[in-house]
Amino acid sequence: MAQKKPQSGAPKSGSDNKVFYLIGAAIIIAGIGWLVTARGGGIGSTAALPTPAEFEGLAATAQPDKSVGIPLGDPNAPIEIMEFADYSCPHCASFSSFAGKLLRQNYVETGGGPVRWLSFDFVLGGFPNTIPASMAARCAGEQGAYWPYHDMLFARQTRWYTAANPSGMLGEIAEDLGLDTGAFRSCMSEARYIDEIAAARKYGESMGVGSTPTLFLNGQRLSLEGVEPYAYIESLIQAELAARASSGAPEGSE
Repeated sequence: MAQKKPQSGAPKSGSDNKVFYLIGAAIIIAGIGWLVTARGGGIGSTAALPTPAEFEGLAATAQPDKSVGIPLGDPNAPIEIMEFADYSCPHCASFSSFAGKLLRQNYVETGGGPVRWLSFDFVLGGFPNTIPASMAARCAGEQGAYWPYHDMLFARQTRWYTAANPSGMLGEIAEDLGLDTGAFRSCMSEARYIDEIAAARKYGESMGVGSTPTLFLNGQRLSLEGVEPYAYIESLIQAELAARASSGAPEGSE
């Protein structure tokens, strides 16, 4: 609104006017920010997502479905590793940030790598922000960025996993990865992958998963207790490849 000139008295100095406009702009920006937050309209808006308690109801009626795992690597690779993780789980962040990432780099992401990796959301229920994080990773996957987003979620876990409202931090990751934030926002606001997240949890339960991280190598559950995860899993991969080589099994057969 235009400011009326005073009818009497000395005119305001240029410096006073500048301060006045800066204060006004700050108030407007703060008001916009409040409206966005109040309406759940941020880039990583979580307004439409179920609460952990509501998610339990969805998971209870979901059908277990292996196909909802997010794959990485050659679909014909002779070794398949399935990882069940909760994005808010500190042990999952520790595993993913070192052993998991290094295993994927060395055995999955290289051309013709011998391992195919499947990532499954396993919402434990004890963390308030896992569902938004799982949704955000899958929404990023629509733009071919599931794995970069997955890795950044774990790398920045302590910033968002106990936040009262993680929307801003989830949106910040999308921005930092150069995603189309409009498309990301739409995906989040529609809770587009909630059924897949519930089916992933149900599939994990059908495999006997009750804690995270839990991994399976060619269907066999791995025990990571008391071992160095990278060295242990690498030894299993090497043993499996050696056994297949000695038996003359074709490289891509199971």
